[in-house]
Amino acid sequence: MSGMLLESESDHEDSEISSGYSENGRLMSQDPLSLSTGNVMQSRLEQYSKRLSQLGLAATDGDSNGDGTDNDIIPSEYDEEEISVPKQEVPMTTSLILDKLPPTTNEFLHQLSIKEMEQDIEKTVHKIQIKFQPIGSIPLITPSVCTISSQQTFSMIILFLKKRLKVEQVFCYINNSFAPNPQQTIGSLWSQFKVNDELIVSYCGTVAFG
Repeated sequence: MSGMLLESESDHEDSEISSGYSENGRLMSQDPLSLSTGNVMQSRLEQYSKRLSQLGLAATDGDSNGDGTDNDIIPSEYDEEEISVPKQEVPMTTSLILDKLPPTTNEFLHQLSIKEMEQDIEKTVHKIQIKFQPIGSIPLITPSVCTISSQQTFSMIILFLKKRLKVEQVFCYINNSFAPNPQQTIGSLWSQFKVNDELIVSYCGTVAFG
């Protein structure tokens, strides 16, 4: 009886061993397929990564594991059109910019502008020497050389002579040659007809020429 039990147990163990071998054989026969599938997946992931790099995108580790999200994909560089700043030409006038400066800076620039204007006026406006020469019996004024601003008109010289001579009418000439227009500026006449840096004005009580 015991011999039969031993044989049956032995047979059972043999059957389990054989079934284990068969199961191992089946798994071994399936391993090449599993390995092949893994290679295909790895190849696809590599292709996917290459396509992302070509598109200028970088995949995170989450993508390689298959559980990444859209937020894990970050552009490698910004689009130039999105960050480009439009070029604008600077206008010639800057009055609008001056309004935005601090009050102290505006005041300084204002004073500087006034000073520059005064300097320009001093350069263009200067005193001119006028030498008076009487013609005929009209009295001689003293001193015979006076100064006047270059911006004044010749009519101021005529008015000056009338007051000094106490006459109602006087005729004036430049270098004893012509009578200038009363609205001409002294500076213009001096620059064209000066003699030894003086504008010579001849005067008389009657018409002397022409």
